[in-house]
Amino acid sequence: MVGVKGNRRTLYTKSVIKESLLELLQAKEIHEITVTEICKKADINRGTFYSHYNDAFELLQSMEDELFDKVLEYINETPIENYKDQLLLKVLELIYVNKDLCKVLFCKQKDSRIINRIIYLARKADIEYVVHQSNEFNDAHIDYLISHTVGGTFSIIQTWLESDLTESPKELMEIVNNITMFTHKYFY
Repeated sequence: MVGVKGNRRTLYTKSVIKESLLELLQAKEIHEITVTEICKKADINRGTFYSHYNDAFELLQSMEDELFDKVLEYINETPIENYKDQLLLKVLELIYVNKDLCKVLFCKQKDSRIINRIIYLARKADIEYVVHQSNEFNDAHIDYLISHTVGGTFSIIQTWLESDLTESPKELMEIVNNITMFTHKYFY
């Protein structure tokens, strides 16, 4: 059944469309890419494209949404006490597998939308619960803590992506955790 969500052909077509957009994004900004260019690269007709997406922006947004939905799924299934190891490793492995998309989202786009979305996910991660278990922070400091933690980790991930993921996700997890411990020990 053509066009049915979850159909193998539909999944393949969407995959080819996404791959084509990512290839085009290596050389152009999203606002410079036309549906015609995506269709040529994907070897599909425009009608096929429009049966799935309205434009290149919606396509990129759907790819971003899939990535962030997966991260939210990881947050929901990981116990809080395992965030710094298990959750961080799962997210880094997800980034590793989706490196081309993450390079576009985290390194090429120069707006604050992505970082704001990551901060939103951090809030969903029960950070407030962890803070309330500690006497070191109060409610007024939660925003600062989240901004500091997300901003620092995000910058490390950007550097990792820009260096073409020279370390494994596990090695990067250890680097992030070591930097966090070092910072806490010597600067606080």
